Amino acid sequence: MSSSHSKSHEPGALSNGFVRLVIIICLALLSALLWNACGWSLGTDGKGHGDGHGGGHAAGPAAGHEVKHETGTAHAMAAGKVDTATGDFVYEAGKMMTIDLPNNAGKLQVGEYSTEYKLYQFLSDTTQQLDTVKGNWFELTNVKFRSGGMAIDSSSLGQIKNIAAISKAFPTAQFKVGGYTDNSGDTNSNMLLSQRRADVVLGEFKRAGLSSAIFINAKGYGPEHPIGDNATVEGRAMNRRVAVNVKAK
Repeated sequence: MSSSHSKSHEPGALSNGFVRLVIIICLALLSALLWNACGWSLGTDGKGHGDGHGGGHAAGPAAGHEVKHETGTAHAMAAGKVDTATGDFVYEAGKMMTIDLPNNAGKLQVGEYSTEYKLYQFLSDTTQQLDTVKGNWFELTNVKFRSGGMAIDSSSLGQIKNIAAISKAFPTAQFKVGGYTDNSGDTNSNMLLSQRRADVVLGEFKRAGLSSAIFINAKGYGPEHPIGDNATVEGRAMNRRVAVNVKAK
């Protein structure tokens, strides 16, 4: 009796053991899939920018300018909001800082998140090297244009004046101007508009006393290299912009 009783239970024991093994294998596979999924989500945030346009855009509280200038990286949304009256993205300036420019170029009062402050820090810090692959781009966050046109808003001249002062304080520095649009409308028209706006800003720098040896050229990129999400009003406002790339320090 004991022998037959033992044998009658063996299939059930084997069956239970097999089920447990299958469950363990399934849990291991599920854990591996979850681990890989998390790894991908953490490791694929950005894309390269190109042409000295890559991951160096400095736009606001979020760092870096060269977002995709000549091929770039998508940036995190900087702090600020859209002006409903103009459609422009208004960046937060942060607390006011005093910049004491070298070479007797004077002083500037600017926000800690401003383009001016970020550009000054980059140029004055000898440990920060030029990125010859992605570029070192700085968004001109206070340079605005009238909707759909090339006329620069008078309120933009303050930042252009400040950038000109910083440029003169670092006489060996060289810069390039880049113009951008959002992805609304015809791409060819956007490319032309961005080129004309970049040319206008370049002209303003030259009127501020900067020669072609300092601001060497301008290029329009149209909807390429966005720094904001074109699916949102805020992102499109951020993408309608002009930036400068530091070509030499």
